[in-house]
Amino acid sequence: MKKLSLVIVFLFAAASYAQMPAQDEIELIQEIFGSEKKEIISENIDLSGVDAAKFWKLYDEYELARKLNGQERIKLLSTYASTTSAISNEMAESMLEKAIMIRSANENNLMKYTKKIKKATNPIVAAQFYQIEQYIADGIRFSILDNMDFIQDK
Repeated sequence: MKKLSLVIVFLFAAASYAQMPAQDEIELIQEIFGSEKKEIISENIDLSGVDAAKFWKLYDEYELARKLNGQERIKLLSTYASTTSAISNEMAESMLEKAIMIRSANENNLMKYTKKIKKATNPIVAAQFYQIEQYIADGIRFSILDNMDFIQDK
């Protein structure tokens, strides 16, 4: 897979979570990220012999749901970054529940659209889609985790 200029985008996003960006800044980050990501998808998924229009329609639907989850994730990361020095048990519990809910929603969304893409195209296209999505998501997760502090017992 080509070297991702996405690295710049999600390093910027990871660095920005310490101060909650405005909604329009979040949307701009997502727009840049989305166009870079779409280019990676188009370069790495072989749509020859399948209905590419169906794939892209499903991909766009998937991206809308993924972006909504992403906005929730950015808000949660911002909350976490601003409260790590003064986190209470109640705050930790609330953030943990929210993090689990967001991660679960992301996984469910990916599974739902992988199945739809498989049905609309074929299993290879669906597997390629799933693999690339996981690769990008894991890269973002690792970048964020590498740049954040662990919760300390207070």
